Amino acid sequence: MMRCCCSLVDRIQPCLRDYDRLQSFAVVLIYIQIACALVGSLGALYNGVLLINLAIALFALVAIESSSQSLGRTYAVLLLCAILLDIAWFIFFSYEIWHISSADYGLFFIFSVKLTLAMQIIGFSVRLSSSFLWIQMYRLGVSHVDTVLPREADFDLRNSFLSPATPAVRQTSDPDDVLGGSIYDPAYYSSLFEDSLDNGFSNRVHY
Repeated sequence: MMRCCCSLVDRIQPCLRDYDRLQSFAVVLIYIQIACALVGSLGALYNGVLLINLAIALFALVAIESSSQSLGRTYAVLLLCAILLDIAWFIFFSYEIWHISSADYGLFFIFSVKLTLAMQIIGFSVRLSSSFLWIQMYRLGVSHVDTVLPREADFDLRNSFLSPATPAVRQTSDPDDVLGGSIYDPAYYSSLFEDSLDNGFSNRVHY
């Protein structure tokens, strides 16, 4: 039993240090939240919080796909608010939903409301798990900046939250190396023209 636990820990630890795997798993958890919100929104009552969670999950997909640092930090705040909203929803409505009377409502109505409660429980568990995942992603981003990228006086560590694996641009004098990437750097691209004009002018002076 101890060997199985040790082997399981040894397999999990590399995954927790791999940012790409964590981000892929975070996307899977977001899709699970979307599915739970869609199914739970079919309930006859108490489904407003599920629609809010659906909007937050869709916002998370936009933040990840766009690799926007500001959107990523905004989603982190929204995720915390969603967890607090889930806790408040459970306090106010879970007991009432669980003990709903079949004498006042039909079977289909009761089933839809309890389905909403079940999807909310699953979605809350997933959101709580994904919050720890996003914290680990943020820690990996900060550690990447500390170990790889040069530190500047006004450098923001949070810039590596969604894309820490982006390497720094390496300048080289080989034209074959810089040809593909020069068009993505306007300052460098304009400097190539300035260098070529200066070289042409110097050649004319020699002639």
